[in-house]
Amino acid sequence: MYINDVNILYYTLIAILGGFIGQFVDYCNKIFLKEEKILSKKNLKEYVRTIKPNYILILITAVAYIVLLYRFGSTEIIKLCMYMCLIPMLLSAFVVDYKIQIIPNRLNLTMFEIGLVFVFIYGMTNLSISIDMLLGMITGGGIFLLITLIGGAIAGKEAMGLRRC
Repeated sequence: MYINDVNILYYTLIAILGGFIGQFVDYCNKIFLKEEKILSKKNLKEYVRTIKPNYILILITAVAYIVLLYRFGSTEIIKLCMYMCLIPMLLSAFVVDYKIQIIPNRLNLTMFEIGLVFVFIYGMTNLSISIDMLLGMITGGGIFLLITLIGGAIAGKEAMGLRRC
């Protein structure tokens, strides 16, 4: 059976992968809140010992991955992979920002680095798309830099971020 020219087995596998990644996002969120290293044996052992499935994140990630597979199918694999990398990081940023009103710098930098990797990958296939993506990154970063500088000048203190986490 096929949905949008993709076998239903792939949808099932993507949903299972999304579930596992959703649980990993929950782990990352707890580590971000404690401001510790993500890939440390101590944190991983403690999390595995006290693991409680976060069904909301598991479901959101699984559904988002299914929607991505339906939208991009097997024709646009690069976009599918790009969004599959981006969605868990955006979910993590949302949860951590909701709980402590700070998006960790290492999460922002990781999204930036993955964006550069995909710009490079797109550059191998189509240079104009790659240039557009780079200009979008510069424009987006410039807007937030402008907000930070103007807000800092008006308020006389940090207006946006720049706190280590």
